[in-house]
Amino acid sequence: MAAVVQQIIQLLSSIGIASYGLGYLIDVLSHLPWGSVVDWFRAAPAIQMAPHLSLGNEALYAQYQQVMDTQFQIGELKRIILTMPALPSEGF
Repeated sequence: MAAVVQQIIQLLSSIGIASYGLGYLIDVLSHLPWGSVVDWFRAAPAIQMAPHLSLGNEALYAQYQQVMDTQFQIGELKRIILTMPALPSEGF
């Protein structure tokens, strides 16, 4: 009998906590400026344009983009290598 009462108390406590969380969520959502949120979603995305460069600088900019792309790829490879499991011969 005591175990049933204990389970009922836990159930009622869980329902109370869930109700409190739901009430808090409704309160937070009621204070949001919904007009601003809708305007933000409807706003057109900003278009990024490439900079206007002279011919000498265009070659340097292309080289810079290639270096940045290579650095990003190296970083991704490092991340992938670090997540790989160790070999049995490596002693880990």
